Amino acid sequence: MSIFQRLKRLMARSPQEQILGYALPELQAVFTAPLPHPAPTLPRIVSLAHTGVQACYCAVLIDAQDLSSFQTLVEPHFTLTHERSFNDLPVRQYENAQHKQQLICLVSTREFNAVTLRLVTNSPEFLDAIHRQRFAVPPPWIAFEDYPPSWWGESLQGAQGYYNDQYFLPFFSSLSEVEKQAYYARYHASEDWIASLAC
Repeated sequence: MSIFQRLKRLMARSPQEQILGYALPELQAVFTAPLPHPAPTLPRIVSLAHTGVQACYCAVLIDAQDLSSFQTLVEPHFTLTHERSFNDLPVRQYENAQHKQQLICLVSTREFNAVTLRLVTNSPEFLDAIHRQRFAVPPPWIAFEDYPPSWWGESLQGAQGYYNDQYFLPFFSSLSEVEKQAYYARYHASEDWIASLAC
């Protein structure tokens, strides 16, 4: 089951359920202005409007070295207004009062030897800025150390399947051949991994 199916199922339950440590009534109080149209262009976003939360949710997997670049997208546009803990991770709430935009962000380093950004926002400009940044998803040989390249393919299950379907494959398939070569160089891809991903 994908994260988005789980999120939809979570939202269908009682009001005590939480998204990034916020109950739905709390999110409804934060995100009050109607979502702008057209919808943001970032892949893998889910509108929360059907729950009364006028915002979108998305999860992005990035290299830990790119976290400071993400922060440079946040800091000029938003001011930190609140911080709380959820599952022992910090959740930061930001506001752009001038544009009536909000951002709630949870940063986790627990999965795939990378940084997972989980965001709830009503700012299409911010989501577009993330999309334009084109953060690299760390490759399988980083996410799953010692995983055999010959086992990587279409029938992945468990953590590998989730990582591939939600993060790696959408990113990797969007790269041109020149960009793939640069990606291989950045992450020191072995010949076996290059051959496996070429199939």
